[in-house]
This record gives sequence, C-alpha cells and structure tokens, in this order.
Amino acid sequence: MESQREWTLGTHRLRFEPPDVLWVEYREKISLEDATRVVDVYRELSRSVRFFLLVDLSGIPLVDAEVQRYFSEHADPAWLHANIIIGARLGNKAVARGIFLASHLTGRSEEAHLSKVQFVSTQAEAYELVAWLRARPGHQAS
Repeated sequence: MESQREWTLGTHRLRFEPPDVLWVEYREKISLEDATRVVDVYRELSRSVRFFLLVDLSGIPLVDAEVQRYFSEHADPAWLHANIIIGARLGNKAVARGIFLASHLTGRSEEAHLSKVQFVSTQAEAYELVAWLRARPGHQAS
C-alpha cells in the first residue's frame, strides 16, 4: 500500500492520500512539460494502486491542444477508478471529456472508461462523490 506522498511541479501540487486518492491542484496554465511530468506521476502511482484522480481546475485557462493530445495519448484511463474534476469551466469540461473520448476512439481504452469523468464544484463534493463511488456495488478496491 502506498503511503501519503506529495509532488511539486512548478506551481502545481499533487498529493496522494491513501488508500487511493490523488489530488492535483493546477494553479496556472498547464504546459506540455507540466503534462509530461504529471503523467509520469500517474504512471508511477498506477504501478501500485488504481486511484481516484481529483483535479482542481478552478481558475485556470483552457488547456492547449498539444497538452490535450499528450494526456489523451499517454494517460491511461485504466489507471483510474474515476477522474473527478473540480471547478472546471465549460471549455475545460469539454476538454476533459474529449481526452477520454480520444483515448477510446484510438483504441487505447474501453467505452466504459468514458463514464469515469465526473464534475463537481467543490472539494467537499469531490470527497462525497469518492465515498459514493466506493460504496457502489462492483467497486474494486485497489
């Protein structure tokens, strides 16, 4: 089992909370370099646990096309129980869904992974959703 860990990537923060929650707090525009480093953390963590990915997009600008493409080509939805996005505006919601859709259309993920993207307004709602998803029949603990 993983223990609590933290990563700082520029102004962005990632925090793993056992048993299976990874928080990502973006504080400014996400660059391609940021995306590659974040996906490296996802990949490393996925070797030991499937996780709930909670991403705070409050107040950041729309993600560039090259960053979107990198996430869709290199992040694997199978690593996740769910991707819960906090505070996303309409454009970033479309991008998040599009990343999962692109992964599916290119044969990198199953159709069922399309339902893994969820949107909430606050961190408290994100934790409530994680608890609800864990309690659902068929949820496989990591």
